Amino acid sequence: MGKEIRHPWQLLYRVFRYIKPIMEKEYSSWYKRAGDIPDEELRKQALASMDTKKFHLQGGVVYAAQELVHAKDLVPLIVAYQTISDYLDNLCDRSTSLDPEDFRQLHRSMQDALTPDAPLRDYYLYRTEKNDGGYLQELVTTCQHHIKQLPSYAMIQERVLEFSKLYSDLQVYKHIAKPDREPHLLAWWNQYRERYPEIYWQEFSAVTGSTIGIFALFTMATAEHLAEENVQKVCNAYFPWVCGLHILLDYLIDLEEDRLGGDLNFVSYYTSSDEAITRLQYFVAQAKNHAAKLPNASFHRMIVDGLVALYLADRKVNRKQSDIYTVARELLRQARSVPALLFYVSSLLVRRSL
Repeated sequence: MGKEIRHPWQLLYRVFRYIKPIMEKEYSSWYKRAGDIPDEELRKQALASMDTKKFHLQGGVVYAAQELVHAKDLVPLIVAYQTISDYLDNLCDRSTSLDPEDFRQLHRSMQDALTPDAPLRDYYLYRTEKNDGGYLQELVTTCQHHIKQLPSYAMIQERVLEFSKLYSDLQVYKHIAKPDREPHLLAWWNQYRERYPEIYWQEFSAVTGSTIGIFALFTMATAEHLAEENVQKVCNAYFPWVCGLHILLDYLIDLEEDRLGGDLNFVSYYTSSDEAITRLQYFVAQAKNHAAKLPNASFHRMIVDGLVALYLADRKVNRKQSDIYTVARELLRQARSVPALLFYVSSLLVRRSL
């Protein structure tokens, strides 16, 4: 592992000096590639996902700052994998289909991307729009190429595939016909509730919607010798706590927008703003407690602060008439530390530049 990052200024310096230039180059390359997709609808959704979700890439590549020697593989890997995730989310969310078989076939690309030498499939098999000019398959093979460069990838492969399959399950259940969504999500939760007794069903769904646990494991796999104990610690910290905090914050800032649009939002299942504050504070506390037990603990604690800062810097949060303003302000007050405030200011600047 690289030299431990102990201070926020070190992390921000590494990100802006070394990681961001690689990310921007990868982003530009994939954006151009998306613009060449022959099918109009697929091209529209690929470009829209990159236009509106670039901050997902900006957040994901932060993990590569731990291992600058391996940034040339980690950054392209994270960018390609997150680009698949965002593209497929757009295809399903703004879909011409409500077919769960279609959604599952599309998301098999995410598991193939994590499986070295896995044969490529027709990921559009059950979809009317098919001709992406090889775009999705190229994203998959790019991931396959870079995971082969990670010395200890075999140690984490089973775990990242598990997280990826849960992510895909969520994408299927949350995008099917509206009357069927909640019953399927509840039935799915019943398979896992005994493993995660401290969280609610909607929180489990939120946890599975994050890719950052996969990125944390990618970074661990750069080590020549990786202890299974440390892999397990990272899994326990990220699933459910850090990943859960990540996506609950994501749903929090979209709460009013989703309410108006009639879209599924897991934060809306809390009975009141007070309950939402209590549960999100619980996730913050648990995420920080578990992060403190990890290798490179200071980095992972900064990730927790950074998540709070990144999402609460969103323009939607800063409308004082917003229903989420009280929740957001209380969370930021709880996280009022030098790292959180530094990341908050940095996130404001990043958000304003998008």
